[in-house]
Amino acid sequence: MREPNLELRQSDIVADPVEPGTFDLVTARAVLHHVQNPDAAIVNMVAGLRPGGALLLIEPDLLPVSIAEPPDVRAFWEGWLAWAGERGINYFIGRTLAPRLAGLGLMKISGTAETAIYNGGSYWADYWIQTVTELRHELVSSGKVDDALV
Repeated sequence: MREPNLELRQSDIVADPVEPGTFDLVTARAVLHHVQNPDAAIVNMVAGLRPGGALLLIEPDLLPVSIAEPPDVRAFWEGWLAWAGERGINYFIGRTLAPRLAGLGLMKISGTAETAIYNGGSYWADYWIQTVTELRHELVSSGKVDDALV
């Protein structure tokens, strides 16, 4: 993508140096829940903002799956979350973002939460089918998810 006033960068948000006050917009989607040190990543993203700049973070918070119905669906997600947690994946990070940002002095903080419903045949349903299929052996071998649930 090439536009006169648009610069896109891809970097390691924890390890790569950040030029302070450089960006009008910094965004990360589905990144922080995989990062071992999300606080360092957030500090770098905030540091990269120009005064008046905007930070857009889109991260999961899978708390709703803890009450999923039927019980087999809930059992799958409990196993998934336990498996992910052992690998340093924090699927509950979404709810922690506002206080983390406030702790860095950001003032205009807002957020929304959504509960996703993926209908069969949708792109998101296909994504999850492919993901679980790819990870099936690892999930079952971990003992966190029973083969019948996958």
